[in-house]
Amino acid sequence: MTQVDTLGILEILDQHLGWYPLMELQDAYKLIYQAVLGPEHLIGSPEEFSRYLELEYASLQADAAQHLFEPIRADGSLFRLNLRAYKARELGLAGLVTPLMMTAQFIQGTQSELRLTWGSFTQLCLQGYVRHFEPEEVELLDWQLIEQDFPALHHSEAYRRLYQPAYRLVSAGLIPSLGMPDEA
Repeated sequence: MTQVDTLGILEILDQHLGWYPLMELQDAYKLIYQAVLGPEHLIGSPEEFSRYLELEYASLQADAAQHLFEPIRADGSLFRLNLRAYKARELGLAGLVTPLMMTAQFIQGTQSELRLTWGSFTQLCLQGYVRHFEPEEVELLDWQLIEQDFPALHHSEAYRRLYQPAYRLVSAGLIPSLGMPDEA
């Protein structure tokens, strides 16, 4: 993501609002953050990453109705892989760790790209192209993010409660290695 694709931002946001109509501004920021910078949590060793993934995965109910992949970049290069939908396909975790870790290594976004992309998004909101969020709310979060130098944020409490997100980011180029090349 070297330049800001405002039409792409609108398309991705519209798609996610269709799936998650009660998403809040904080969730939109997280979507943009991940699209630019990738996973907000540093991935340590493969063993540690695998162990944490196994614990989370074991606690999830499979859900075949959930989208397996959700694009987070308009160019289709990066997706959220929903773990409940993945679990419903009974593919196991063995083939997930390497592609997920490689995805984290491939993403080369910068803080300046995040600032530019967020700035374009806030302008779209303030100019009325995105009406889901109140202008005052947008201005407040924008100010807070600038003051805090654009930190990683968790999903909003409402989003976590309503949608119970459980996903990992995966590069489109690595999806075939998951054994399901036609599902993205």
